[in-house]
Amino acid sequence: MINKNSTKIYRALLLICAVYFIAVTIAHQIGIKLPMLFIFYSIPSERYQDLIISFLSFGWATLFGIGFFDSDLKMKIQAPILFSGLVAICGLIRVRLEIKLHNEIDYEIGALAILLFSMMITYIAAIKKKRETTSNEDFQQKQGDME
Repeated sequence: MINKNSTKIYRALLLICAVYFIAVTIAHQIGIKLPMLFIFYSIPSERYQDLIISFLSFGWATLFGIGFFDSDLKMKIQAPILFSGLVAICGLIRVRLEIKLHNEIDYEIGALAILLFSMMITYIAAIKKKRETTSNEDFQQKQGDME
């Protein structure tokens, strides 16, 4: 099941990440403090902090969007996107683990950890499927050339 639909699942996770970081960007630009979009939504923040976070979040959203639109899953595109995305998600998990200001932190950490694990597993499965498909096509082409 995971191997059959791994590319679709992986691309859907990339899209979810892109949409999430766009939502973070918008929330920080407008200054709407919502749980999951603001790490510390219950304490005041300086306007410049929100603007910096919004620009950085837009960068992450763009990276995930590039990954989503790369339907061929080219390694030279996907590997850096996946690595930097995983670093971003790990960074969010670290902040939430170190500074607990509200109760839903554990749920947020769990959701981010599941996202992180799912992205890694589906990416590996998608690459494996792509290699198998390419190998089969090469084999069939060689068989056709021999006839």
